[in-house]
Amino acid sequence: MKLILTQDVSNLGVIGDTIDVKPGYGRNYLLPQGMALLASGKKSKELKHRLQYLEKLRAGAVAQAQEIAEKLKALTLEVTRKSGPGGRLFGSVTYRDLLELFQANGFKFERRSILLPGPIRNVGAHSFMVRVHTDVRVELSVKVIGQQDAEQAAQALAEQAAAEQRDAEAGNEPTLEEEEALLEQESEADAA
Repeated sequence: MKLILTQDVSNLGVIGDTIDVKPGYGRNYLLPQGMALLASGKKSKELKHRLQYLEKLRAGAVAQAQEIAEKLKALTLEVTRKSGPGGRLFGSVTYRDLLELFQANGFKFERRSILLPGPIRNVGAHSFMVRVHTDVRVELSVKVIGQQDAEQAAQALAEQAAAEQRDAEAGNEPTLEEEEALLEQESEADAA
């Protein structure tokens, strides 16, 4: 089935391209959505005359997308997630989290616009792509900050400080029982 695209369609073409698709795809999706017209007939001749107008619209859309891309480049993205001692996250950062960050900063994208290589599972800076328009892509990075459970960290520090203070006051080495208790508390804090 020969069709002429009336708007950009990813993986098919841009406005004004004449494409050949399977009849079901053309009849059931492209034509009802207004994305294409039949390549033969009166409407296609009218479309060919309107192509100049459509190209101007497309150029305007690309210019607008480039402006959005420049604003995105200035954006600093940071996510804070609970992490283990090695920098491994409990869970992951996905495209949904990035969509929420964009919405919080006043940008609205579709899920498919964010091209994330895979879920982010480690602390650090990670890069990904955002497709603002079919012709405009922006490479951004998100900084994932690890947050260990503050209560556990504070408790471990307090226990260690108390043990050191007792040792300093007593002026002698800790007993075997005290050392075992201290090691057990540290291992519990590290495991949590």
